[in-house]
Amino acid sequence: MSVVPKILSRNWQLKASALAMAVLLWTVPRFDAQDSRVLEDVPVRVQLNDPMWTLVDEASPPTVTVTLSGPARELLGIGMDRPPVLIPMDEVLAGDTTVFLRPSWFRGSSRDGVVVEDVSPDVVRLTFEALDQRSLPFSISLFGSLPQGLSLAGPPEITPEVTAVFGPASRIAGMDSIGLQPLDLSTVDSSGPITLPVDSSVLQGLNVLPYEASVVIPTEATATREFPDIPVSVPRLAADPQLQSRPASVTVVLFGARTLVEGIDPADLRVAIPANRAMLAPGEEDTVVLAVEGIPPFVGFRVSPDWVTLRRPAGS
Repeated sequence: MSVVPKILSRNWQLKASALAMAVLLWTVPRFDAQDSRVLEDVPVRVQLNDPMWTLVDEASPPTVTVTLSGPARELLGIGMDRPPVLIPMDEVLAGDTTVFLRPSWFRGSSRDGVVVEDVSPDVVRLTFEALDQRSLPFSISLFGSLPQGLSLAGPPEITPEVTAVFGPASRIAGMDSIGLQPLDLSTVDSSGPITLPVDSSVLQGLNVLPYEASVVIPTEATATREFPDIPVSVPRLAADPQLQSRPASVTVVLFGARTLVEGIDPADLRVAIPANRAMLAPGEEDTVVLAVEGIPPFVGFRVSPDWVTLRRPAGS
């Protein structure tokens, strides 16, 4: 049996440790040696401390090249971490600002022995926008249908009615309200208050206070009323022969919240032919869907029949 394998296998853990220590002792002087390094595509970031402005876009250019010198070990760590150039902006004086980059703004410059030799380019442009504050009303989007037997008795009641909005002036200027989270009417079983947060999709960089509101959905039991023999109002033409409607009257059925439906005066209802459908020459006829006027909001209707034949006689 060979003696060599026994020599290699005896105390193998001790031998491996000695080898690792030798490699480490050989590399330490190399890591301590002075070196230089060029880092490309170093990101430029902005630390904005002025509460009256917001950064519109990233810096231009968004990255720079940084040349460093120092201990090889530190430069290796910086290359792995990729720290940014961080621009502190304590006060913004104009929307378009040109900034000369300082070597000390490179976040890796604080490492022991590291020197920033150059930053290229050394100038970037920043675009800021002034912030504004306005009071805007809350709004809410409803979808779905109320449970069977319930109807809306009025618009949603929101408390508080307005919220303070803080953000870029250009965004706030184009807004007329702040939407709450949409509400599914099928989940409403009473008129009790529901707490809803602001719809986060409408914020996009805006801050609002308060961030939520209490919403009451007025509901009542559904009622139905039928109004027979409502005459069809036919447009009056400038010259004979005049238009004729068949049938000349219809039945209108209204449905909705009880107090709304019961409060309707039949004299306020008007069933009409749309004016843009009354352009008939003598001898022509057309099928026309009727329009109903005088119905208050939140009250539905149906007409029987829901269309009539509109005819203009040929004349004599």
